[in-house]
Amino acid sequence: MELDRDPRGEPATDRLNYTAYRLGRALDRFTENLALSHGVTLSQFLVLQVLGEGLPLSNAQLGRRTFVSSQAAHLVANELLELGLVERGSHPTNRRIRLVELTETGWDLVQTCTRELRDHERRLTEAVGEDLGNSIVAVLDHAARELAGGYFGDDEAEAEAVTRRQLTSRPRHVPSRLAASRLKALDREANGAPPA
Repeated sequence: MELDRDPRGEPATDRLNYTAYRLGRALDRFTENLALSHGVTLSQFLVLQVLGEGLPLSNAQLGRRTFVSSQAAHLVANELLELGLVERGSHPTNRRIRLVELTETGWDLVQTCTRELRDHERRLTEAVGEDLGNSIVAVLDHAARELAGGYFGDDEAEAEAVTRRQLTSRPRHVPSRLAASRLKALDREANGAPPA
């Protein structure tokens, strides 16, 4: 028995957000399998990838760059520390901040995985074709920048997006301090209170 489709329906795959999520899931699955084949989890590999840019980072910076809290980044960094893939060092100007960086073993793992990822990306780009300029990564990066990537670091865009939410009981994202202070100022202004 075949069900009748409501004529108002349209395929979810026609929408960019759904298709991007679907692509993200597929890429995550591939990357997770790659990471696991080298003895690390996807979360651990994301931290290694970010550290593979060559700059030591604090837990807070790692959290922002890997889309988790600084506490979660700290836990993953500790796991990587136990595996001998990262080490902690001192910040040059702030004694309270401990920086995380790759060890030589960590560099070897990142470089091996990066070669495999590049091969996968090359196969994907070839399958998509030259219409995208042979770089699906560049196209997606450009699209993410145009959309502000979920406002990474743009406190004005974040504050403005949060003010439009209809559901506020459990936000999925805790606003940055700057965005939160701007939201409070907007709220005071809306209620007729003088600015702080």
